[in-house]
Amino acid sequence: MPWAISRDERLARLRQTLAEKGAVQNTLVPGTPAHTGLQHEIDAIWAEIKVLEGSWSLNPKAVLIGLLVIIAILWRLAT
Repeated sequence: MPWAISRDERLARLRQTLAEKGAVQNTLVPGTPAHTGLQHEIDAIWAEIKVLEGSWSLNPKAVLIGLLVIIAILWRLAT
């Protein structure tokens, strides 16, 4: 089991969800409560995609390895 979902995986899932909801929205009549509610969901997904696209992710394993290297260096300096 992975420690965390990667940024790219999250983006792919959000884009898939956006495509599915967009397809459903195209079948609804504009101005109806269902259409409006789905539009709000789509807008929220789009905003989350934009935030993720503007960010970068750290691999938890790389962070752990980096911490271990720093600890090893500090250990060498202390002895």
